[in-house]
Amino acid sequence: MQPTPDAPSVTHYDAGDITVLEGLEAVRRRPGMYIGSTGPRGLHHLVYEAVDNSVDEALAGYADRVEIILNQDGSCTVSDNGRGIPVAAMADQGGRSALEVVMTVLHAGGKFGGEGYKVSGGLHGVGISVVNALSESLVTQVRRDGGVWEQRYEIGVPLGPVERVGDADDTGTTHTFLPDPNIFEEPDFDWETLATRFRETAFLTRGLTVRLVDRRGEEREVEYHFEGGIRDFVAHLNGTRDPVHRDIVYLEAEAPEGSLEVAMQWTGAYSESVYSFANNINTHEGGTHLTGFRTALTRTLNDYARAKGMLKEKDDNLEGPDTREGLTAIISVKLGEPQFEGQTKTKLGNSEITGFVNHAVTQRLAEYLEEHPAEARAICGKAISASQARLAARKARDLARRKGAMDSTSLPGKLADCSDRDPASTELFLVEGDSAGGSAIMARQSSFQAILPLRGKIINVEKARIDKVLSNTEIQAIITAMGTGIDEDFDLAKARYHKLIIMTDADVDGAHIRTLILTFLYRHMRPLIEEGYVYIACPPLYKVKQGNQEQYIEKEAELEEWLLDRNLGDLALEEAGGRSVSLTKARYQRFQRALKEHEAWSGNLRATYGSALVDFLRDHHLADVDPGEDLDALVAAVEGGSDDHATLTVEGVDPAAGEVLARSVQRATGEARTVTIPLGIYASRELAGLRNSRAKLRDQVGTPPFRLARGSRTRTPATYDALRVAVMELCREGVQLSRFKGLGEMNSEQLWETTMDPERRVLQRVTMEDEFTLGELFAKLMGDKVEPRRAFIEDNARSVSNLDV
Repeated sequence: MQPTPDAPSVTHYDAGDITVLEGLEAVRRRPGMYIGSTGPRGLHHLVYEAVDNSVDEALAGYADRVEIILNQDGSCTVSDNGRGIPVAAMADQGGRSALEVVMTVLHAGGKFGGEGYKVSGGLHGVGISVVNALSESLVTQVRRDGGVWEQRYEIGVPLGPVERVGDADDTGTTHTFLPDPNIFEEPDFDWETLATRFRETAFLTRGLTVRLVDRRGEEREVEYHFEGGIRDFVAHLNGTRDPVHRDIVYLEAEAPEGSLEVAMQWTGAYSESVYSFANNINTHEGGTHLTGFRTALTRTLNDYARAKGMLKEKDDNLEGPDTREGLTAIISVKLGEPQFEGQTKTKLGNSEITGFVNHAVTQRLAEYLEEHPAEARAICGKAISASQARLAARKARDLARRKGAMDSTSLPGKLADCSDRDPASTELFLVEGDSAGGSAIMARQSSFQAILPLRGKIINVEKARIDKVLSNTEIQAIITAMGTGIDEDFDLAKARYHKLIIMTDADVDGAHIRTLILTFLYRHMRPLIEEGYVYIACPPLYKVKQGNQEQYIEKEAELEEWLLDRNLGDLALEEAGGRSVSLTKARYQRFQRALKEHEAWSGNLRATYGSALVDFLRDHHLADVDPGEDLDALVAAVEGGSDDHATLTVEGVDPAAGEVLARSVQRATGEARTVTIPLGIYASRELAGLRNSRAKLRDQVGTPPFRLARGSRTRTPATYDALRVAVMELCREGVQLSRFKGLGEMNSEQLWETTMDPERRVLQRVTMEDEFTLGELFAKLMGDKVEPRRAFIEDNARSVSNLDV
């Protein structure tokens, strides 16, 4: 066979071309293989891996507490009160400590055999060693055998042997790791992401206490402990829904195959929220345990409804979706040798579990229905009502097809289709309003871009049954344009476009329309989201122009970056005393990081000791003194703190409490302030952090007050925060800044340049990182209950900027 002319030239391929990656180097070369990505998902996976080991100790019955601390320096500490990782030497590993082997060798752990763990989620043995490999530094402390044992690592490499560093009366393991910034794009842990995950962990591990602490800013913490286990989980998920029956149905069973827990409750919602777990691992794709549950549920409710005459002889049987409409359920199995599909562990494959779950649910649920006739009638009534609605929806769907409204061969009249017929290369824009739709049609590349204008707001599917949903004109247009069908008729292979792009205004109405569309897609066309077909267009917020340079900018942070790049070099900075400071972009960014850290420590200090005291210490430079444990030294510092601006005096001393009552009087105004200064504040972690961050600020830009100039324009900021504001003010001068509020403000050329051109646009792919949070959020925002929605708005109001109403 002759090589093709375009074939690459290969001179040799032999044993010398084979590379063997030693130790943990494979993890650093291909981190995505082990943690999914180097973005936020992979970063948080490091914490999950460490916590999962602690949870395995709890599942084995040796731990009941896990603590996760987000530290000020960006590191994370995970600690438990389990047995502690073994530290003894391993003969088959050259005498190395078991701790070092676990931390530095892939597929090393106590979960591959023996009696260490009967039930475990971490069966691949790559967890904590991967965390070690991807951390700039990691310190592990083990408390066991009466001692505290420690080993330190850098990028997975031990800095020394395991050493005994103290004595201990308890047992457990503590890891403190700092994610490597050379691996992760943004090594900054998200509080909400972690809090949601660990609340779920506590629900699934009855009796386990999980404490999460954030020390990076104003300190906050939360502790989760649920004696009700998955019953409490269902109650939490249904907090925004109206239940059909008050009791939460709880079933449990044990057999040689494993153990089973099921908690479920039907609500007035029209969608199902059924989640399955195996050994506390969320099996997103279900598996044999979910199959057994669904089969048993449908058969048992049919048998009961017929036995009690709720289903007549002429009535059709209830179908699976009927019995699950409005159902919130948690199915949790624990087994010794789970078979998962790959490291992602999203589907359980143990065939013996299907029969075990089927039999257990059938028996226990039938008993519950007989013992609780009122609840049983409510549950069956809900399923029968769903069956009737399904039949009505089928008629509505058939009628719509006969009229051509939902026939993929009869596309919506307002759809401006593209000429290309290859779905993989085409995209459909759902555009808010006829006006923006008209501009988009004029702007688009008609070969591969289709436009579907949507008039007004589509129906809220969270509060409507499927027959009502299908009668909505805009919903019909979306379904027929995509060609996939919905719900049980959905077929991804029939998708006419592989990009579905939601393009709405960047205001409140646009956000509402976007949420309505996403709710519909999540509830009725979910595979589009799961397979990554759904995107959100990100039209720019700003258009900036300086001289001949012009650019569209999407985010506030990008605007600041643009201004600094062009104008920071024109600024002249002098600190107190007139010393010049070279304000480079790198220096300014270090200053911003130090200022953020300073603000965080200041917030912690205020939360602990009160703003009045902190302001007093700052204004009179008493935060910088160091009296140690000497109360007389603190008195002397206060008495010596008078200056040209204020007179300080000591009004009283309480040796027993270790406090000084200090008073200041402003010379110019006569304003007086009196505060109690506790000596203990000078030994606090918060004040030490504040001093350290202030030292960093002085290293970068010097000491206030400052003089900042750009040409003839000057500012005289008196504080570090005022300096940051002044820098941005002067960088903005001479810049023409236009802010867009809606797509309708752009002409077709601008719309193409900013939002539709594949070479320049920004799209956000819609993903399902956490289906519990997502389902809960849709129910909260779009459901019937007003109070959860109000609470959500109040909780998030402070984080909103640039609100357009």
